[in-house]
Amino acid sequence: MEQHFKVYERFGDRSTVDDRGYLVEAATGGRGTVSIMLPFRSRGASIAAVLRAVVAGRPLRLGQPNLSPEVLSVVVALRISGWECRVSEAVLTLQPPRSVSGEEIAWRVPGDKIEAGTLACAVAVTGGNAHILGVRRDDITPLITALRWLGIPADAEDGTLTVQAQDAQPTGRPLRAIASLSPGGLDADFEPALLALALILPGTHLFADDINPGRHRNLLPQLGRLGATIDELSPTQCRFAGPQQLTGAGVEASDIRTGSALLIAGLTARGVTTLGGLEQLRRGHADLPVKLHALGADICEVIP
Repeated sequence: MEQHFKVYERFGDRSTVDDRGYLVEAATGGRGTVSIMLPFRSRGASIAAVLRAVVAGRPLRLGQPNLSPEVLSVVVALRISGWECRVSEAVLTLQPPRSVSGEEIAWRVPGDKIEAGTLACAVAVTGGNAHILGVRRDDITPLITALRWLGIPADAEDGTLTVQAQDAQPTGRPLRAIASLSPGGLDADFEPALLALALILPGTHLFADDINPGRHRNLLPQLGRLGATIDELSPTQCRFAGPQQLTGAGVEASDIRTGSALLIAGLTARGVTTLGGLEQLRRGHADLPVKLHALGADICEVIP
């Protein structure tokens, strides 16, 4: 959250962090353009800056913005609302509308690409076929590329992601899944699900996520409890050879992506896998276990 707090400070807000959480006290007044240079292309900080500018009604100049689909979709909504928005890899600028018409506008919220990718990996890991509706091709192109590299037929068109893994022929080629903030790069939130999938596929695979340094620290020990053998090259890089046979065990979802990856791994593990921490999954997924059950997974929620 540090980059979010720095964004707010540029607007004159005050942030306080303690054991109970964090509090942001919004400044009042303020005029003129707010200029912010992000130290890296943070998606959350980019959206925070854009929305804070809207609330303040002030022009914004944001250096080194994140240009992920989530950010660009917000920009599209603002343009429809009358804001002047210009976007490049170097800078994102916003200018408030001169007047507010009060007319109703129409804007379609994009489908959740991360949930679509999670479902796609769950289908692929179990050798199934599925059509996942409501996702734009441009949002998931890096995921489709990774699936095809592994030998799993996948495509997206007309808002539908299609995965046909029933007769897939694994290529045995090593997958290099490197999370990236560059436009067109692999979204870091796809990495855990792909990692769980690659465990059962032949090849020596390399995974890296320098964007979220603590993510591997959460995920890899839990996969180890299922019997996965993974070499940690650094706190953010790992390598392993597949296919591996996992065994059911008790594991814990310490964050959203760890939980979804463990669900995918549990689908292939021999025996029963018990996943705790469902409140983490609920933060970022709409009934993911229920959707997996609808796809044929032997999964149910139990009360401890």
